[in-house]
Amino acid sequence: METLEFEDGYTIIEKGKQEPYVYIIKSGKVKVSLGTYETLLSEELPDVFGLEALIDEPYTETCIAVGTVKVIRCEKNEFKDIYVKTEVGKKALKSFMKRTAKALGWI
Repeated sequence: METLEFEDGYTIIEKGKQEPYVYIIKSGKVKVSLGTYETLLSEELPDVFGLEALIDEPYTETCIAVGTVKVIRCEKNEFKDIYVKTEVGKKALKSFMKRTAKALGWI
């Protein structure tokens, strides 16, 4: 687990790429694109992205830094061990499901 900082416009994760990392926003904002759907994530919840890593699948979203962003990057096993049974893990799953449902036009 490590804290990383990205500058405005940096692509943190790219749709179709497969990596073992889940990201938790520590400060700043991240634009998430899933098809034609776009939304902003921030540290307020805290928001999490890259959950596909938990099931060894390629990312379904592209996530780009908006301004300077600090994130905690976790290996999938670290995220599972530390966050899955916490409010952070529950909120992460809920947020991801909501983004996906909106992108698919379900809500």
